Amino acid sequence: MTKSLLMIHGIGCGGEVWDRMRVGFEAAGWNCDAPTLFPDQRVRDSPPASLSDLGLDDYVKFMANTVRRIESETGSPPAVIGHSMGGLIAQCLVEQGLVSQAVFLTPAQPKDCSAVTLSVAYTFLNILISRNRSKAYKVWESGFRYGVLNKVPSRRHAEIYADALYDSGKVYGDIADGIEIDETLFTIPTLTIAAGADRATPAKAVRKVGQKYAKSPVAGDFLEYPNNAHWIVDEPGTDKVVSDIVAWLAKTKPAA
Repeated sequence: MTKSLLMIHGIGCGGEVWDRMRVGFEAAGWNCDAPTLFPDQRVRDSPPASLSDLGLDDYVKFMANTVRRIESETGSPPAVIGHSMGGLIAQCLVEQGLVSQAVFLTPAQPKDCSAVTLSVAYTFLNILISRNRSKAYKVWESGFRYGVLNKVPSRRHAEIYADALYDSGKVYGDIADGIEIDETLFTIPTLTIAAGADRATPAKAVRKVGQKYAKSPVAGDFLEYPNNAHWIVDEPGTDKVVSDIVAWLAKTKPAA
């Protein structure tokens, strides 16, 4: 069975966000696919008006079609890892029965697992103030530095933020409203990962996600990294996280 791994980025990001983690997965023999959602519309500056027509369901369909392409090419469904919003998309793919294993890395939460905190409000303050779902948004720089990059050396902040992309206001609204995920349909191994210093998807909310999927037909696993934050994809301690995920994927990989 081919070791294929679909890597789904978070809101405001592109597939390149996985560059550091990807090295470790590929060294372990995984064939990684890290596409960018709607790259012609989710851009750094001056997004097209059509971006605001997209909702979270469109993002999910984009990645579902990617899964089907990978399965067509390899003969077997891939594993998936999703970060932040990508973690919520990954949950949708598991619910649809499309993937073989799944890792939810500091994921956005389904409706019954949300936890409102001041840190989340400050991170996304510019979007909360506007509340206009017909517009496109990029998280404001102060919120991004505070809520996403708080464990990344400050000298790297400007460089990382320069790559931030616009996303649909409708998508932000869909995530804020919450979507329902049926854990009784989770029949593959899943791993939920929380970060103790995360201000954008707080650990107390991600713990609820882990508890939700621990009740699935195939009980989900859970890990928490107390010294990591939301940019767990590329901050101090990331290599340890990759090593642990690689070990979990090897342990839970379905037989050929």
